[in-house]
Amino acid sequence: MGIVKEGLKAILVTFIASVLLIILGMIYFGITLWIIKSASNLFFGEGLEADWAVFAAAIMSTGAIVAGALEKKPFKR
Repeated sequence: MGIVKEGLKAILVTFIASVLLIILGMIYFGITLWIIKSASNLFFGEGLEADWAVFAAAIMSTGAIVAGALEKKPFKR
């Protein structure tokens, strides 16, 4: 019975972590979108369309995820 209890506990922890990561991803995407909109307004004035702002934020978010997933290997001589 102990193995089943540990398995259910692991599934619950994984589910909670997944939900939290999804929420954090949405928050970070929103912050990135706000930064892009603010920078566009500052440098180019009004006129940034929402679809292009979302596209730019999606590219930046994807780049951040890929960069975070890459393993940095130490330089060997």
